[in-house]
Amino acid sequence: MSLKASADRVPRRRVTLEAGTTFETTFVSGRHVNLMVAVRPPGYHSRPHAHDAEQLNYVQDGEVWFFVRERGYHLKQGDFFRVPIGAVHWMWNRSVRPLVLIEAHSPSMTDDPLFSSFAVRLFDTEEDTWLPESPVNRMVDDVDPEPVEEKYPDPNAAGEP
Repeated sequence: MSLKASADRVPRRRVTLEAGTTFETTFVSGRHVNLMVAVRPPGYHSRPHAHDAEQLNYVQDGEVWFFVRERGYHLKQGDFFRVPIGAVHWMWNRSVRPLVLIEAHSPSMTDDPLFSSFAVRLFDTEEDTWLPESPVNRMVDDVDPEPVEEKYPDPNAAGEP
């Protein structure tokens, strides 16, 4: 174990969601926060979901539409975005370019089945590696994203401020 992980020691894995949508990501974690660098292809569209973790996002490259509850936000390269704990949210890459999104979750989602098999835990040798209970993604099947997305028909529009 170490506090450092070289890039060649952090696997980049393809993750397939229930709806068949896929993306590639790396995933590292400390005790209370994880960091992902995810590449989502053009057309990527996640299902509405929630988790008991706050999520901070940074668009490193590309653009994406984030939807939280009933509102849509168009994020472009260099933008930051926060998803509150427990908020139903989803995203849609409506562009023709891949999206590179850096995500942090607190508390860490290391034990989520989507990531647990390849998550790299960054702990010092003297540190207790016990982690608090890890939140997981929960799909929210009773939320239909289409009525919310229809409020933002122009993929190049600004969305909410």
